[in-house]
Amino acid sequence: MSNSSQPFLLVAAPELRDPNFARSVVLVTRHDEDGAFGWVLNRPLGQRLGDVVGSDALDDRVRDVRLFRGGPVEPQAAQFLTNAEGPGVQPTPLRGVSMLPIDGSTGPADLGPLFDELQDGAEVRGFLGYAGWGREQLEGEIDEGSWLLAEAGVRHVFGIEPEKLWSTVLWEQGGATRWIVLDDVDPSLN
Repeated sequence: MSNSSQPFLLVAAPELRDPNFARSVVLVTRHDEDGAFGWVLNRPLGQRLGDVVGSDALDDRVRDVRLFRGGPVEPQAAQFLTNAEGPGVQPTPLRGVSMLPIDGSTGPADLGPLFDELQDGAEVRGFLGYAGWGREQLEGEIDEGSWLLAEAGVRHVFGIEPEKLWSTVLWEQGGATRWIVLDDVDPSLN
């Protein structure tokens, strides 16, 4: 992690059995001397924003936003990532990925105007909770072999189906890392 100011992916090693992170891919957007912060990208909740908020005031675009379990920290807090750029969004360190400016005072009726500012075709994903590590905690987990590091791209957030993200990122690493994906195949499928 020589350049920790750049966002990166944490890819769970097969041995990582913590149910919060087993076979997960985490986008880490902040990593400094105080710790690390990010979102689990491949834990869809099987719900849309409209299922949770249940407000008739939401238009279809807002109602259909997929929700993900972003991590075990503050699971009641919602954050929204989008591939839109421009006014009304807050860029993240990963180029092409921004956050919608939502805080504790944002209610369901406030979401429509935020989405109206996004250009047509912009994708949005909602994350309940986040992944966080304290000072040197993540470094210890990496040193013990719980995580593999990979370069992050906007396609990892929006372009790959969550169910395929873990194996896709491992496969992209090439070399011996591909064996992890191949070793994970059920031999009875031959």
